[in-house]
Amino acid sequence: MNAGSSSQAHRTAMLTDAQLAPTARQILDVAEREFSLHGVEKVSLRELGSASGQRNVSAVSYHFGSREGLLGALLSRRFAQINQLRLQRLRLLTRLDKAGDPHTVIGEAFRVLADAVRHEAWGADFVRVLAQVFFDPELDFHALVPDELTEGYRMSIALVQPALQHLPPATLEDRMSRAYHHGTYALAAWLHTHVSVTPSNEAGYDTYVDDTVDFIVGGVVAPISRAAAR
Repeated sequence: MNAGSSSQAHRTAMLTDAQLAPTARQILDVAEREFSLHGVEKVSLRELGSASGQRNVSAVSYHFGSREGLLGALLSRRFAQINQLRLQRLRLLTRLDKAGDPHTVIGEAFRVLADAVRHEAWGADFVRVLAQVFFDPELDFHALVPDELTEGYRMSIALVQPALQHLPPATLEDRMSRAYHHGTYALAAWLHTHVSVTPSNEAGYDTYVDDTVDFIVGGVVAPISRAAAR
């Protein structure tokens, strides 16, 4: 991703959902659905404009500048909400003196995304798009999403660090990043099979989320080998 496209992504991403023009919100809604169904790289900006009901073939470019700008706005629109919920949950753990347990901290932070799949109309589509962004070597999540929208993620690292003194800071940060990535892939994989959470499969979804938390936490807290420590 070049510097120009990253800059455009950040300028667009800084707008809140309420500040976006109705046309821009409509385009983002359609892009989230189409990227989820067909793939981020498979849907053209022209197709998105048409699917959004825009007569002007340049409508998407006008509002977002580029595909990266559109993705930045799409991700940041949702992370504005996800980040606030993570911060609320983690601050509550701190007030309840429960923030010293990595399993509790990581579980609460991850379940914000898992709960969005269950409760938000956009949750399933968003997770499928986010998994694609994490997996695509040509896309840089941190270039697309402003740092202030990942404060909850960074707080989760700070909260678990005292309990994981056996890990060098760089190793802990790398493991936490992989934990969130693998957790997102796991949710996307479940959605690939089940499409959405329904009354008939919600018990299975709960079990799957619990097991995913156990899996990603296990990776974060594992002892570090001599080779990795070097």
